[in-house]
Amino acid sequence: MEKWIERYEENGYLNGSILIASNEDILLNRGFGMANWEHAIPNKPTTKFKIGSLTKAFTAMCIYQLHEKGKLNIDDCIEMYLPNYRHGDKISIYHCLTNSTGIPNYTSSPDFWPKTMRLPMTLHQLIDSFKTLELNFEPGTKFKYSNSGYTLLTAIIENVSGISYAEYIQENICHPLGMFNTGCDDGIEIIVDLASGYSYWENPIHSAYADSSIPLGAYGLYSTTEDLFLWDQALKSSQLLNKELMKRMFTPNLSLYASGWKVSAMLNRNCMHHFGDISGFSSDFLRFTDDQLTIIFLSNMNVTPVTHLTQELAKVIFDEHVSIPVPIQPINFSNMEFIAGKYFLENFEYKVLDISINNGELYLTVPKMYEVLYKFKLVPVSHNESKTTFLTEMVNEQLIFHYSLTGEITIVEYKDFNEKKYIAYKHI
Repeated sequence: MEKWIERYEENGYLNGSILIASNEDILLNRGFGMANWEHAIPNKPTTKFKIGSLTKAFTAMCIYQLHEKGKLNIDDCIEMYLPNYRHGDKISIYHCLTNSTGIPNYTSSPDFWPKTMRLPMTLHQLIDSFKTLELNFEPGTKFKYSNSGYTLLTAIIENVSGISYAEYIQENICHPLGMFNTGCDDGIEIIVDLASGYSYWENPIHSAYADSSIPLGAYGLYSTTEDLFLWDQALKSSQLLNKELMKRMFTPNLSLYASGWKVSAMLNRNCMHHFGDISGFSSDFLRFTDDQLTIIFLSNMNVTPVTHLTQELAKVIFDEHVSIPVPIQPINFSNMEFIAGKYFLENFEYKVLDISINNGELYLTVPKMYEVLYKFKLVPVSHNESKTTFLTEMVNEQLIFHYSLTGEITIVEYKDFNEKKYIAYKHI
């Protein structure tokens, strides 16, 4: 594992904090890269990160606790707690927990990313923005990931408990477990040791602004890897919830989604897991419950492929084959104009690798998650008459240009961070 970590760190491919524990013993607890690039503050095990949709597991716990206390019933229809909600007589709390409501996901609306997410909004205003929409399907018949359902759960928690969601989390989860570095980011209070979220375009850049009033119980918490390890340990006991309800909370419904967790086979082992991303942050939480292995990766660089890297770390620990990146050791390469251009991926009509020159360096522009474009510097690491190999900065990708006997580019091999290989041809 140290060898794997060392190479990824040397190449600058790790950004964030990673905690790995086996049988409750911590094997790795380290920070990588920068928590704040402007002030050169490195990430540490105690750095706080926005955890995005890892929040959903906390919201689910709140609901099950309130069920245990007799304040609500998870099989109740939401109209009992949210009067006048359209179709509230068809949608149950359990449907919200398991993403089977049929309610359209408000973050998928066309205006959300360019406009809505930047505007402050009360919880009730947010609910009003989607409560009159038609359902995508009859509640309980299908799975469709939706932040809208978890926003409704946030309102139900507040209505039933009589306190804010943030207060409920602190009083009933964080303080009992000693999670003193976890909470809701309201965008106003200064949170000590909170990392900044970044994206990438030639260099680290600020992520698009999103108002912190919107995420709430869907994706609004911040935490540390160390606090999440305390959370992980508590989920193995009855400290927060009785065993019967804990079992129901972890039982998958449709599409292997339980309540705030996905429960599925990963590397041929049972795994409880969830991914999160928000405002330049991305996170992944793997709990191999039968093997007593926990892997938590919180990153503040949105191009860091946390879900791939956590699985690679799991392979290392389970003694399965993993490939280690080629070291970034630049060589001299002067024929940049020859390489620059657009390359079309075979069998992907609209996906293009755009290679350009800027300040004497080659850059690759390529779409990633949500088809957003990112621009990475290309570093030449080997060259001969038949081929030239480039590695990308920031993320582990590789381009190999193959030449004909006359020196023309025949094909380009592109290997992305998932180790998927593509063939590309230069556009003439």
